[in-house]
Amino acid sequence: MSNTKRFPFSLSQRLLAGALLWVLCSLIATGLLLTQLFKQHIEEQLYKELTVHMLQLISQMEQEATAPLAVQTHLSDPRFEQPLSGLYWQIQSVEAKVPTLYSRSLWDERLNLPKPEAATELRTHYQDPLLGSLYVVGRQVALLDTEHEPQYDVWVAAQSEVLLEPLRRFSRMLVLSLLLLGSVLIVGVWWQLRLGLKPLHQLRVQLGRVHEGVDEKIAGHYPKEIQPLVSEFNRVLDSNAEVIQRARTQAGNLAHAIKTPLTVLANAAKKEHSPLAHLVHDQVITAQQQVDYHLSRARVAAAVKTVGRRTRVVPAVNTLIQVLTHAYTEQTLTVKTNWSDPDLYFKGEAQDLHELLGNVLDNAFKWARSEVHVQGQRHPAASGRTELQIWVDDDGPGLSHDQCVAVFKRGVRADEIAPGSGLGLAIVADLVQLYEGHVYATRSPLGGLRVVLHLP
Repeated sequence: MSNTKRFPFSLSQRLLAGALLWVLCSLIATGLLLTQLFKQHIEEQLYKELTVHMLQLISQMEQEATAPLAVQTHLSDPRFEQPLSGLYWQIQSVEAKVPTLYSRSLWDERLNLPKPEAATELRTHYQDPLLGSLYVVGRQVALLDTEHEPQYDVWVAAQSEVLLEPLRRFSRMLVLSLLLLGSVLIVGVWWQLRLGLKPLHQLRVQLGRVHEGVDEKIAGHYPKEIQPLVSEFNRVLDSNAEVIQRARTQAGNLAHAIKTPLTVLANAAKKEHSPLAHLVHDQVITAQQQVDYHLSRARVAAAVKTVGRRTRVVPAVNTLIQVLTHAYTEQTLTVKTNWSDPDLYFKGEAQDLHELLGNVLDNAFKWARSEVHVQGQRHPAASGRTELQIWVDDDGPGLSHDQCVAVFKRGVRADEIAPGSGLGLAIVADLVQLYEGHVYATRSPLGGLRVVLHLP
């Protein structure tokens, strides 16, 4: 399974999702806990209030020896006098089956409650079939100085609506408060992630600059958790550059070691005029070309995947034009250049760019009659990045369509196809392919050959 399938989100998205989940769970748990604590608090307050009403009711109970039980005055809370107000009291003789006295708020209802134990206050949550859920406080009391058991059961009850209304208000306020707190926490988490991941964003930008060839190493200061990674990566870049340099030096030494005796052989064969001498001379020249071809390909293949290399195109082309102008002094050529940006760059080594453009420009100078045009630009590629595009035109004889295709094939000598094609284009095609670009030839608006290079 690929990493993309296992981890579909970015690091910041995963951290943000984890933080949001933690904040959400914490807020829900906090809300439930606070709601439960508040409910317990108001239940306790309600029971205390009912106890106060019960004690007030007991204090108002009066009974003479021969008189029936009576309550002297109304209780302080007017809800006891309002029918079905939600606040009730009831007094019942221990021996009676029906209430002796009850509040006006009960109207024609009666409470069927469990009997409290003697000298103990009863607190209970009772479900009445008619009045619904009730919070009840009860006690047994004796009004006469007697050795008998207490004479009356006294209850004060409140419907749960009395409790639910403040609980609902508290819940609404709590939800709004937690939503506000959650929003603040989410913004804080997002901002913290931005600050925490900013060094990674900076590192990504620096890696892009290295990949584009703007910088050779990752620059900047990073947190101690990231700095070892940056240091190791820079060491890898240095090591890679050293390996490439050693490979190039060895390739150059090998080329010098091979080409020196080949040059001696070629010069010796050139002085002789026998068929064998001509054969040796031709084969030595072919060997020199093959050595140049394979060494150039090996050198570019070693460097093409390296990062941190960028070469400016315009100075390189101007240098090549000056060299070729001095090399082809017998021709009077007009060379024109046109660049979309004077800072156009090639993502590779300067030596490789000189190798590529040198062969193409040499071909153009060799076969042009009077004009050579060079132009270049950067434009978006299919990969989403930009690519370098260079056109080299001449007004020479040019090539047919089939010849334009064949001239880039390995082992095909362009000057054997038709006049005006030149040497080295097969090498150019191989080197461009190593840089994951492409090259093609077509008819030039000047009448000769146009070679188009697409490079990174």
